[in-house]
Amino acid sequence: MLAVGLGLWGCQWRGSDRVVVYTTLDKALVEPLFRKFTEKTAVEVLCLGPEDVGGHPGGRTELRQAVADEQGRAICDLVWHAEPVQMARLQQENLLAAYHWPDTQRFSQWAKSPDGRWHGLAARARVLLLYSPAFQDQPSDQLPSSILDLASAKYRGKAAMAGRQSDTAVAQLACLFALWGPQRGQEFLRQLRENGVQFLASEADVARQVAEGHCLVGLTDSDQAIRQVEQGSPVLLVYPDQREDQPGCLFLPTTIGILRRAQHLRAAQELANYLLTPEVETLLTHGPAAHVPLNYEVTAFSRIRGPDDIKAMKVDFLSAAGYWDAVASSLP
Repeated sequence: MLAVGLGLWGCQWRGSDRVVVYTTLDKALVEPLFRKFTEKTAVEVLCLGPEDVGGHPGGRTELRQAVADEQGRAICDLVWHAEPVQMARLQQENLLAAYHWPDTQRFSQWAKSPDGRWHGLAARARVLLLYSPAFQDQPSDQLPSSILDLASAKYRGKAAMAGRQSDTAVAQLACLFALWGPQRGQEFLRQLRENGVQFLASEADVARQVAEGHCLVGLTDSDQAIRQVEQGSPVLLVYPDQREDQPGCLFLPTTIGILRRAQHLRAAQELANYLLTPEVETLLTHGPAAHVPLNYEVTAFSRIRGPDDIKAMKVDFLSAAGYWDAVASSLP
């Protein structure tokens, strides 16, 4: 089915005024941006998601298999992924083209590949979400404030995070392996399992379980956390690990990269340039996912605190990419 579908797409999308995008972001979020791009440039965008290439919405799709065939030939022209670690894996496999990104100094330097293979924008944070009624009598300095609290006996069987189906959960643990080393990383995973941490199917499930009081502490993406906050659910959003001796809150930018064998290279470059404009990040900042803008020219108010506002974890995403398989195979 996949091969047949790709054959049809190849027949229909050979013109230079078209570009094929594979994205793991919600199509409802990105397709309005693609329509704006088409209005400005007359370049049409075919938007593919995991469900279009044999995956399923909300589940983890192996990015390498989604964007290139077994011979390394590009299935799409541009990738827009929800986090940077799998994009770094494409970089390691030499599937991404080097590109001179426009006005790159406007962006946070940590959120892009040093060799120009991919570029970050519109980040989310990995945050703790607390069921507030359970903590209403506790002083603020005694609330869960670190990802290590998921392994605390105080929350045995009452903490949750997503399992291997969540790209951002796998990415966070891969970043911790890169930061701590694999031995400490595996020890943390063992502690989570022994403490009865509930590994759920999605980040939305984690936020929902906390909001309904089934779990007291959840580790999840900021877009799922802010959704519960703005719906008036009885929750508290906590940016973890802010003490001097702690690593900080992890920010995961969405990432774009152009495939090395893209069939519509110029159109892909044109779309990439547009996605890095202040207009796009402003729209994403105001959108339901409350992305954090990384373009310093964006003046829109962010509902989520950004890496310049709080202590942010410093991590090498390329190093983290080397731990992806080990983490994914260790998670339920």
